[in-house]
Amino acid sequence: MIDSPDALKELLPNVSRETIEKLAEFREMILSDDQNLISKNDRNFIWTRHIYDSLRLAQFINSSGNDIIDIGSGAGFPGIPVSLLFSSQNRVFLCENRSKRALFLNKCIAKLDLKNTEVIPIKAEKIENKKFDIILARAVSQLNHLLSISYNISKKNTTLLLHKGVHIDEELMQATKYWNFTHVLHENEREKGSYILELKNVIKSIT
Repeated sequence: MIDSPDALKELLPNVSRETIEKLAEFREMILSDDQNLISKNDRNFIWTRHIYDSLRLAQFINSSGNDIIDIGSGAGFPGIPVSLLFSSQNRVFLCENRSKRALFLNKCIAKLDLKNTEVIPIKAEKIENKKFDIILARAVSQLNHLLSISYNISKKNTTLLLHKGVHIDEELMQATKYWNFTHVLHENEREKGSYILELKNVIKSIT
């Protein structure tokens, strides 16, 4: 499949043409930025890998009025594609402590007119007095560490939607030594070994 807006439309027919046009602007910003926001090999797969992978989360965000945080947002995946779909119904926060990446994300927010989206320019574990309904993370850290750094910003009913790879079974086994939770694994039909891990009811284990 050739990497293109039409390829994304074929994979996700319900994504509007207006959203695809905004995603095309976002893609061009990534390619024209002087940072190495994505790997050289991935530059040819932004539509069918990075954007598609981000928008797979849409099926699990089925309510409005949420505060959503993308931990370690980096180049803006999955936070900015999610924001383009949901920012009119939800607030989206892009957590990124690296100053140049945070500056890039703020440029994207301004250019794409994402009114309900903002950057949090510190590490997730440093956030105070703020909790979120949905927590996203892609290519950030192993599960046990992710749960540790996100626990202070989680509510009792927070849902975590985490992109994970082939080592997910090992990560789950390690995490259950320290945490109790319910989870569902959603495999990517296009890429074996690529998952969205949906976690709920996360609490620290009593040791």
